[in-house]
Amino acid sequence: MKKNYKAFVLLQLLLCFSLSAQNNAVLPVSKALECETVEESISYLNKQIEKTEASSDKRILYVFKASVEEQASMYVDASKSYAKAAGLKITQEEINSFKLPKNAKPEEKIVYNILKKTSSILVLDAVRTSLNAGESETAKSYLNSSIRNSKDEKIQAKIKLYEVWASLCGQISEDEFNSIIYLLKAYSGMPDMKSVRVSVLFTLWYINNDSDASKILRDEYPKSAEAQIVTGNSQLMPTPFWFFVERRGNALSASSGNKNINSAGQKISNIEVAKVKSEEPENQDGKSDEKIKRQQVGLFGKKENAESLVLRLKEKGFTAKIEEEKRPSGNIYFIVTVDENPEGNMGLKLKTAGFDCYPIF
Repeated sequence: MKKNYKAFVLLQLLLCFSLSAQNNAVLPVSKALECETVEESISYLNKQIEKTEASSDKRILYVFKASVEEQASMYVDASKSYAKAAGLKITQEEINSFKLPKNAKPEEKIVYNILKKTSSILVLDAVRTSLNAGESETAKSYLNSSIRNSKDEKIQAKIKLYEVWASLCGQISEDEFNSIIYLLKAYSGMPDMKSVRVSVLFTLWYINNDSDASKILRDEYPKSAEAQIVTGNSQLMPTPFWFFVERRGNALSASSGNKNINSAGQKISNIEVAKVKSEEPENQDGKSDEKIKRQQVGLFGKKENAESLVLRLKEKGFTAKIEEEKRPSGNIYFIVTVDENPEGNMGLKLKTAGFDCYPIF
């Protein structure tokens, strides 16, 4: 009887340990989500990372912190967090041990999705956020790491694309620019670059108004965010990376009717295009006088949806208004905006309150 009892107790302890190990990172993520501000969330996560011993749990917390930092436009910090996470090992057994419940909570889904990220993907996340910070050399250093040994064709395709983007961030000569154009055109026809072909074509259009690339996007990928940007049916959303990319040819006039466009989420591979340097008015010292006038919080085809967002913003203490914009197609869109405040931190306030927003200059 004693042996059976001991066996039972041991089994219960093992089950408890397994459950505890599975949820070690879930609780801190849950607590971080409850923080009122981005700053509080990051501070809390930093403390949790310091006292977390298991590399797998520490890796999860670093990735989650990086995502919070990226949402808050803290791209340098996000890049470092992604890189640190990529350097922490996690076994397949640890990944398989986490079973997502049927009625999973948000924090459980977050941890589950983070666990599925490989080290190579995390390095690419570090590259993306480095490019958003204008840190092209840092991005190149990540690309020259062990990630090059990856046998994943999609990873290799992104490496090649990101190398081109890193080069575009720096000062390049006319010959170097033409070499990049030649390389991108070659990439657009390579089978092993198929996974990033839309991004390659969009880059060609964006930097040099390539009519062939534009036609392929419209004909072969009509539903893609990139095609919507090329046709002028979607608005460009400012993403820092594109502030550092020189735009040549007639590409500027091709989208001069647009204001701010969202091409598809946060992934730079589904390119988010920014208002570029050459579009900014300059003062006598050659420096930009551009200032953020307001934050765009939503773009809708139906006015009632825009009005609903205005009410939700009002409940959170924001004063929003609706602007109408008629496109060349004849369609009317309703844009919800919030004026910038004197402190210049309205964007951060909106994001902290849970609203995505994009600056209008």
